[in-house]
Amino acid sequence: MNRELMAQADVAGAVERLDGARQILVFGAGGGSSMLSQELQFRLVRLGYAVSAYPQALLPRMVASTLEPEDVVVVLSVSGHTPEMVDSARIARQYGAQVVAITAQGSPLAETADLVLPVASRETDFIYHPSASRYAMLAAIDVLALELAMRHRERSRDKLRRLKLTLDAHRGGDNRQPLGD
Repeated sequence: MNRELMAQADVAGAVERLDGARQILVFGAGGGSSMLSQELQFRLVRLGYAVSAYPQALLPRMVASTLEPEDVVVVLSVSGHTPEMVDSARIARQYGAQVVAITAQGSPLAETADLVLPVASRETDFIYHPSASRYAMLAAIDVLALELAMRHRERSRDKLRRLKLTLDAHRGGDNRQPLGD
């Protein structure tokens, strides 16, 4: 289901917004959204984007009130009902920033966003099972990062090469280590 949702989503529109942003801010609060906000930061900083993650509840609200129309906020929330994330998105839009949400279709966050990359949560009643929805969000992040890298292939290649050389010189070992993972 999430594969079909992503295939129908306006990925090109999200990439266009992110690529043209003065700065990208990623908001996420709670379980997977907090961790994945930092993952999006890690993925985009490698490509040379000015990106900051705010994996808390209150700081996104504060940051949102400082934004400008050239800024883009990516808000992560599987349910789209987390009040802190919905409020932060509304505040960001109030000050002219564009909001891209990775969230459930039809949710309050989706209705607040300029553009939605939808994810569907198919969790089970077995509370010990890891949350499957984080993989859907991670796939959306992977798609965004890949599309941004491919949009500027030469620049991305050069930045990733420099990053790899810097990390290899620091870590030692063979040349098959990951790019900062």
